[in-house]
Amino acid sequence: MGALVLALAGCQGDPNETAAQCPKPYLLPDASSFTHYDGRGTDIANLVLTARLTDVRGACSGAMGKKEEGAHAHVVMLVSRGPAAQGNTADIPYSVGVMRNGEVLDEHGYTQHVVFPSNVDTVQVTGQEVSFLFPTGKNLSGPNYHLYFWLDLTPGEIAANRQRQQ
Repeated sequence: MGALVLALAGCQGDPNETAAQCPKPYLLPDASSFTHYDGRGTDIANLVLTARLTDVRGACSGAMGKKEEGAHAHVVMLVSRGPAAQGNTADIPYSVGVMRNGEVLDEHGYTQHVVFPSNVDTVQVTGQEVSFLFPTGKNLSGPNYHLYFWLDLTPGEIAANRQRQQ
């Protein structure tokens, strides 16, 4: 299954210059969701937490022909607690990476702290804003770069996601 492409919001810059073009953002399908159980089985009664990356929002700045363009983005996730959840908080680890021509240029990990209000089992949260500066020039602009967002999963969780996608 191919990567899910999500468009960043419009770019802004000097109206007399050609607007910067944003890098292409992707959610990695094999690592965009997880389901955690309490270890006593996979029945709904044993469900602790589910999380799913749902969107990427952001914008870019600068102008075509400049030596550098900037982009900022944040991921949106839907998080649900199950009957086996203890307490009303959860920490969701995720990462963001920048690639060009198949090469990883930069990668950083983050943790999204989630608080569930009383009597609420599902919340939508927005990850912290992540900013990037990337070199540009002749034949090199935002679309030459790719921003990847993924949940930090174990090999077993990735395998389970792949199995569900078949």
